Formats: sequence, C-alpha cells, structure tokens
Amino acid sequence: MDNSLRQAYKINGQIKRTPQIVPFISVPERIKTFPTTRYYGSKRKLIGWIFENIKNLTFETVLDGFGGTASVSLLFKSMGKCVTYHDAFNFNTFTANAVLSNKMHLNKTKFENTLQSVELIDGVINKYFKNVFYTNSENMWLDGFMNKLDADSLAINQKSIYLYALFQACLQKRPFNLFHRANLSLRLTKHVERNFGNMTTWERGFPELMLRAYDELAHCVWNTGGKYKVIPSTDILNIEPEYDLVYLDPPYINKSASRNRDDYWMKYHFLEGLANYNEWEQKIDLASDIKITPKSPEFELWNQASSFKECLFELIEKHSKSIVVLSYVSDAYPDEKELLQFFVSKFHSVSFHSRLHSHALAKQTKRELMFIGIPA
Repeated sequence: MDNSLRQAYKINGQIKRTPQIVPFISVPERIKTFPTTRYYGSKRKLIGWIFENIKNLTFETVLDGFGGTASVSLLFKSMGKCVTYHDAFNFNTFTANAVLSNKMHLNKTKFENTLQSVELIDGVINKYFKNVFYTNSENMWLDGFMNKLDADSLAINQKSIYLYALFQACLQKRPFNLFHRANLSLRLTKHVERNFGNMTTWERGFPELMLRAYDELAHCVWNTGGKYKVIPSTDILNIEPEYDLVYLDPPYINKSASRNRDDYWMKYHFLEGLANYNEWEQKIDLASDIKITPKSPEFELWNQASSFKECLFELIEKHSKSIVVLSYVSDAYPDEKELLQFFVSKFHSVSFHSRLHSHALAKQTKRELMFIGIPA
C-alpha cells in the first residue's frame, strides 16, 4: 500500500477503500492553519489564549452560542469535541458550514470556473446600492454572481463555500471592513494619505480575493472524526440546556451610550442581505442612506443597554448546570465586577482571566476578559 490518504485494496474480489486518515497534529499547530478574517470582534487572534484557559476543563459536548466566524468552534473541533454552532446572523451560519466541514465539497477548478463565468447583471445590489459600498461594475458583478449561485441549484455545502469566500472578499474591499456608513468615497479618492485600510486590496477584484479565501479554507478543513452541527439562526434564549460546556461571546454594550449606535446589525446588514438575496429587495429601507433592512427583535434585545444585562444573566442561569465560559471586554456594561459576582452566585467554582488586547478600529488597548463557571 502507498501512503495516500485513501487507499484501494481488494477483499473477496471487491474494491474497498480505507477511511480517510488524518495525521495527528497538536492543537497549537492546528490553530496556525485557521483562516484569517476581517470580521469585527473575531476571536481568531485570541484562540491560543482561549485554548490555554480551557484545555484542562472536562467536557465532550459544547455549544458556541454567538459563533460569529466559527473560529472558536474550530478550536473545539480541533480538540476533538462535539460542537454545536449557533449565530443570529444567517450569513455567519453559511460561514460555519464551510469552516467546520470535514471535507472540501467543492474542487478549486469548479470554483475558478464559476468565478470566470459570472456575467454582469443590473440587479438588486446595483439598483439600491449605487455609490454606497462598491462601484457600479462591482455591484453588477455581485448581482451576477448571486444570480449564478441561484441558477446552479447548489447543495448547501457547496453554496456555503462560495458564500464564505464572497463574504471575506466583501469585507476586504471595504474601508474599515464594515457596512455602517456609505463611505465609498474613502476608497475612491486618490492621492490622499491614509492611516487605515489597504488601497491595493480594495482595488483587487472579487474573484481574486475569493480565490485567496478559498485557499485559506482548503488549508484549514480536516476530518477529526468528531461531530459538529450548525443550527439555524434563532433566539439563543430558546436553545435548550443540554451541553457539557457553553461558550458565550455576546456583543458588547459600551458604557458610553453614544458608542452603541453602530451595532452588529448595522455593521453587517449588507452581508446578511447577500445571505438572503432573493428576499432582500422587499426588506430594504429606502429612506436609509446605507439601505439597511429591519433587524429582528432578538438583535434589539442584545444591542440595547436596557435589555442586554437581563438577557445575558438569563442565558447564563439557564445553562448554569453546564460549564459556562464567557468572553468579554473591559469598559463594557455590565462591568467585570458585577459579572464576577453573578458567576460566583451561580457556580460552584469560578475562575477569571484577563489580558491586554488591541481591538480592530479601537484607538485604545483594552483588556480581554474570560469568566469560567463550573457547576457542582
């Protein structure tokens, strides 16, 4: 037999294939293969620190409740745990389907051929987002790409790979990697000194950036033999408490109310529109300069100081028979003292961890916080 991952051999005259064999790679080494992202608040750069704080905990099943880019779910998968991913955004659900998969369901040749065959279409994006986020030709390419995905009737695993790559490309081509402002002029104005962004990347085409994202994804996909599940976007408070460990990385409410205007929905409504392309047009607020769509009631609850603390404490208490790991940040509401007191009141054993961390777009370095509550 040779050393290929899949080997054919004959038994009783029939061709059999050995299961795929994945060589052992330590978790710290595996982390190095995790894909990069421009997603605001991603824990990608903190994965090593998170691993050091949880590696000695005893658990097999885990819920990643505010899953985002799925970086933490990928960490749990690399540890051989059974992971359940959840996020309120549908576009992040597509991302998780791609990132957590045990195999690449789409070969690179087909991926490249699809990108090369996209025709420009004057569709939903070009109609409503002229001079908002991308140029007209880029808008028409996006419309053409989304229409091609719909026409090809792809399986969810293949569609997720295409959309994952598209979302990463969309983020890279945006000043600040966000969609909270109609600021295309920041990118198009020439001969201006800037201390943010990357003009070279902004001007690269969607196909080139998507191919780069595909390559990163292909490098991180592997089969650990462990199980994973991506559940549909829903109200996290409705998820039943049945996990050994629950990891929570909720949106943060700044102590200053004026800094809470640009919430996650405002930051990423455009990507959510792409994920729901066929229903997008009917939901767009034409009076909005960024053509935002209405957010769900669950988003409102988790992005307002008046309801956030109650929701967070209710969620932690609901899962208090599990190990609960809460990622948080300094200068947020409620503050770390109040959170620590709550953890002490609900768990048999509590540990608290902290480290300095520079957040993207933040002018000051903040402290990343982690609370771990262990039941009796």
